[in-house]
Amino acid sequence: MARKKNPEQTIENIISVSTKLFLEKGYEKTSMQDIVDVLKMSKGAIFHHFKSKEEILYAVLNRQSELLVQTYSKWLRETKKGNAREKIVAVFERNYNEQESRAGIDSLVSSQLHNPRFILANMQEGVNKAAPILAELLREGINDGSITTKNPDECAEVFFLLLNVWCDHEIFECDINRLTGRFRFVQQLMKQMGADILSDKTIKQQLKFLEKLYKGSGK
Repeated sequence: MARKKNPEQTIENIISVSTKLFLEKGYEKTSMQDIVDVLKMSKGAIFHHFKSKEEILYAVLNRQSELLVQTYSKWLRETKKGNAREKIVAVFERNYNEQESRAGIDSLVSSQLHNPRFILANMQEGVNKAAPILAELLREGINDGSITTKNPDECAEVFFLLLNVWCDHEIFECDINRLTGRFRFVQQLMKQMGADILSDKTIKQQLKFLEKLYKGSGK
């Protein structure tokens, strides 16, 4: 009797193979047949778990988001900083310092920013997954005195919405000077809300990374 395949492992295999193909060939140039050929599965077997290539893409990006959250948690455990505000700043600085290592995933995300459904999904990811982690750290900061906001949940949500959407030069196209102004505005806004968590170093790192992208795109 043939052994039944583990559906969870099948899903993992589909996501893993699709991630590799999307990064190597690009999402648009990767066909369902490419995925089928590598997995050596029928299209019907894949469509049993995912209704479309777009749905696979969302699963890929959702998995990357989960891995990033795990990475942030690991960095928080590793940081030697004292209070909650210092921990948050240290994690953000480390994140942008290592951003080039995630250039492939960032490129994959950028390729889908013409898709309204994707933009909405990206916004929801920030608010539903990243914001609660930041809000918990803000509450820790309220307790140790390093954060003074009275609205940690709303503060965290606004922060990620502005950073991931308004400060995304692909969604709201602008030159590097305008983008610098946006980052500075978010920095000042967070300070006024009692959550001074966006450091000059973080902004400098992000702008340096984005300047490379601008030069590469001819903007």
